[in-house]
Amino acid sequence: MPKHMYASAALSSGLALALVLSGCGGDPETTEPDAAAADAPETETEPEQGEDDQPERDLVDPLTIAPENLCTVLSEETLDDLLGEEDMRSGTEGTTGIPDPDDMDELDRLRMSCMLVSAAGGTIHFSMEVHEGLYVDSTLASYSEADADPDVDLGEFAVTGEGIGDGAGVTVVDGQVLVEVTYDRMGEADQDELSEGALRVAEEIMASMD
Repeated sequence: MPKHMYASAALSSGLALALVLSGCGGDPETTEPDAAAADAPETETEPEQGEDDQPERDLVDPLTIAPENLCTVLSEETLDDLLGEEDMRSGTEGTTGIPDPDDMDELDRLRMSCMLVSAAGGTIHFSMEVHEGLYVDSTLASYSEADADPDVDLGEFAVTGEGIGDGAGVTVVDGQVLVEVTYDRMGEADQDELSEGALRVAEEIMASMD
């Protein structure tokens, strides 16, 4: 066979071998990184443990949360609007607005309560409890998030409804704290106005703890 035919046959065989190797993935050394990457664990897409867990809320000494005197936290503007001028309002004698550390031993919580009365017929009852742990975990808890009013954005959740007597009530739960407010007026009082008044009191009480 002539030499040029041998060369042509050899060249054809070389091309065929190259095509076969190319179809099989080429040089084995070039596929090793891809194989290693395929075997590597997909850590980037895996969620970290506890990623969806809610962060725990830090608990603090109840005495550091409670105001010095709950009965004095409302602004003069709010008192004027809800009860009338100062000379028409009664004092807060007989109420327990100042936190008593002994409550922690006797009641397992701090409890403060106030009642403000106006000669014009308005009455505001409001109280605060501060627990050592979260209120919702307390054996004394009578409210849960299932009772919440979705239209009220105050604290962790708020419950609205009737208060003492014919008044409107707002209850706010926020961590260790429970705040209860009732606002009432003698005579034919508009329920929406009473509800707005009770909510206004609750907002100022919660703001006093900031």
